[in-house]
Amino acid sequence: MTRLHHFLTVSAAISFSLLFSACGDDVTKVTEVTEVHQAPVTVVSSEEDLPECGKDNDGSFVITKDQKNVFVCYSEKWYTLNGLDGSSDGKDGSDGKNGKDGKNGSDGEDGTSCTGVPFSSGDSTGFKIVCGKDTLGVILNGKDGMDGADGENGRHGMTSGLAKKLVKRMKRGINSMAFYSPGTNFTSFSDDEFVSDWSLWLEPENKDRFRKSDFKMIADKGFDHIRLEVRWDTHFIGDSSKCQIDPEYMKQVRWAVDNTVAAGMIAVVEDHYLIFTQKATQDNANGNGYSYEDISPCEKEIYRQMMEEFKDISPNSLVLELPNEPTTEPYISAQQWNNLVDSLIQVIHGVDPARVIIVGSRNFYNKDYMNELRLNDPNGLLMAGFHYYEPFGFTQGNCGAAKAPDDTCGKPVWKGTQNQKMDIFKDFEQVAAWSKAHGDMPIYLGEFGTNYFVKDTASVERWLATIVQTADYFGFATAVFCFDGGMYLYHFTTEKWVNYKLRALFNSTEQFVAPDRPDFDALTKSAIVEDFGDDYPKSKLSSDLGLDFEWGFYNSCEGRTTCDTVVTTNEAGTRSEKATMASFKTTHGHSGDGLYMKHVVDLPENVSPFWAFNLNFSEAGDYVDLSKMEALSFWAKGQGKIRAVLFTAYSDSIAAKSSSPGWKAGFYGEFSLSDEWTRYVVWADALLPERYSSLDTVGGEWEMAKDRVYKIEFKNGDGTLQGVKTTVEWYLDDITIHGMDLADFE
Repeated sequence: MTRLHHFLTVSAAISFSLLFSACGDDVTKVTEVTEVHQAPVTVVSSEEDLPECGKDNDGSFVITKDQKNVFVCYSEKWYTLNGLDGSSDGKDGSDGKNGKDGKNGSDGEDGTSCTGVPFSSGDSTGFKIVCGKDTLGVILNGKDGMDGADGENGRHGMTSGLAKKLVKRMKRGINSMAFYSPGTNFTSFSDDEFVSDWSLWLEPENKDRFRKSDFKMIADKGFDHIRLEVRWDTHFIGDSSKCQIDPEYMKQVRWAVDNTVAAGMIAVVEDHYLIFTQKATQDNANGNGYSYEDISPCEKEIYRQMMEEFKDISPNSLVLELPNEPTTEPYISAQQWNNLVDSLIQVIHGVDPARVIIVGSRNFYNKDYMNELRLNDPNGLLMAGFHYYEPFGFTQGNCGAAKAPDDTCGKPVWKGTQNQKMDIFKDFEQVAAWSKAHGDMPIYLGEFGTNYFVKDTASVERWLATIVQTADYFGFATAVFCFDGGMYLYHFTTEKWVNYKLRALFNSTEQFVAPDRPDFDALTKSAIVEDFGDDYPKSKLSSDLGLDFEWGFYNSCEGRTTCDTVVTTNEAGTRSEKATMASFKTTHGHSGDGLYMKHVVDLPENVSPFWAFNLNFSEAGDYVDLSKMEALSFWAKGQGKIRAVLFTAYSDSIAAKSSSPGWKAGFYGEFSLSDEWTRYVVWADALLPERYSSLDTVGGEWEMAKDRVYKIEFKNGDGTLQGVKTTVEWYLDDITIHGMDLADFE
């Protein structure tokens, strides 16, 4: 099919699918359109108000308000579209009235009237305007638009909420790295195969590639979409600062998109490298060393060219993703990233307002940074993306990316214990909660996978199956990493699929079982731990039970005369070593009073942060039995992460037996804060041992410890972060235990 380079403009007030439906039974398919004129549409009161038809407005359309007829100017004469039905005084145009001086104008065979013919050709749908034997023009996607805005300025008709529809069709996808390599060997377009200069799996002779037959092969395996990771910056022509893409290379990427669509899949295209080079080339004196100021205009130019190339492809078949995995400060700030996101969305929707776009967060699409995103999505055309490789030591085999597998790496196993599965569930639940708070924005898990160094194939299969089944539960679309590259599912030399990975994705014996939880709002029993009322800093729960326990605080500066590592202040700006617990109280709580703490962190590379707000709610040697607790909730807002931790006699006993008994870890739930008040809920079945602790190593479970709890703590920092330079600020209020009332504490 000849691609359409010119589109037809129509009025936002008219749906051409209604205007031309009368002749839909006569024509089934149009295989070629050689020319499409760009033709404006105007509206007049009646036929008498038609302007003069001449060479200057040849091909233009006019709609009459009184009878809602559509006229087209053709060869210096006005013709009505669809003379088939005509008006009551000239049905079928047989008397020439509606055919405008013609005979039998119903089909326009003698050129006396014009007809709109529905067509579907390749990936484009719409109406072909036929006047006599001539095709005057085409209106693309004229039947699927929103509120009659079909084809405005040659654009696709808007489908409100299309992102939610596509995320279901994109259910199972696969990444391809073929276009990610520098590609310096690329010279000209090939219709049969694209071969990069990227050597795979330490096999110099084995180059990454895409054959034309691969697309159908991928679709036949059950994949619904391909995420094409494209590196554009090594394919600029002329002055590289102008960021002009080599048209031959653009044609090759278009080839991959067209073949993906032809195989019945959806294509996702993005810029996979330019943003990443902010971090990747800082330590490379020979690298590009892009700054944000360099990247922003270049990215906009890249996406402008992409849209100009792809604008004729239906929004149902192609999704654009914004630049892959932006880093953090000092390379790009949250505000800079949001500014770039806004700019790129404007570039894309300026060309095609109906296009669906995937947006990820900073810190390499980390779920914990999604709260930074400031997205405006009035038409439901955005998806939020995140990437997931946890636990990282397992998925990467504890091997360096360029390290050959040997006895020192590739050994980790993933047993798929309930704790391990709940760890994934809890992380995905956090993303789902973010989605719900943002209008149920659809979620795209664009990358997950295991390095081929990982030797325990049973572990890999269990992990992959858990990822996709958990994602399915929450309604996320997924794209495994990767068809090729170091996490390959297909080996080019042997031309064989990695069957245990395919089995995990499509036919696993592992079965996901969601936690059996009651309706949170239906829980009738509750006990308030703290509402920061008149009793504070004495805990409300303590007062209600006739006890006398107060909140306490510590951080990395505890016991120091001066401390510039972690500076904790209250609303008045008083440093923690001089502040009292009562001074952290604020009148700006969720419901009345609350707690406010701000931590300014500036750590040397070998120092880890700790700060905590905690309450011992039992006498020394005594414990609280929380066996009946179903959930712990609290209201919070701010920036950074907050961790709710319950300490138990069981976890202390595990720590005492470990090589580092100083860290008495607890069972926790962790959340990334939003700048709006949000109720965070930690379900009892999602309380997991703090990561990297001895409690985590032995697989400690809440069920073993829930009857002997002695402390609750709200903190940030797990002892593993080092060299942090950031600000963490949190408001806290209305800490509540659900499933128990005061009588249950007696």
